[in-house]
Amino acid sequence: MTRKHRTTPSERSYAAAEDRFTSLGGRPSSARPELAMAEFGIGYDGLQYEYHGYRYDRLEEAVAYAGLVRSRPTQLDAGGPFRQIRTLAVPTDAQRALMATLGIEFADGAFRFAGFRYESLADAVNYAKLTRSFQTL
Repeated sequence: MTRKHRTTPSERSYAAAEDRFTSLGGRPSSARPELAMAEFGIGYDGLQYEYHGYRYDRLEEAVAYAGLVRSRPTQLDAGGPFRQIRTLAVPTDAQRALMATLGIEFADGAFRFAGFRYESLADAVNYAKLTRSFQTL
């Protein structure tokens, strides 16, 4: 005789949240995104969504992660109220000249180089220089 494995309610909610987190194009748990933001304590600073110390470009990703965290009974949910953690700093003319020599772009509040997105110009410059040094070897 074979015993069927029965899942507990917490296991089912964890599996559902994990499916939502890993599936492409996941949808918020609520039909209205602002309700999901309020439910999970997700903030928006005009550029990105923030939850649990992480920032996301898409609301669906923030909601999926929040659902995953809340589905784990032993994990503390440190969501809480949103606080803006950074300010948008537009590059100066000197920084733009440096960016032009290295092929770094600035768009949507982030620096972009070789398909990667950087919040800090220093990080983008370091990677661009590192890439250049490997090309000369």
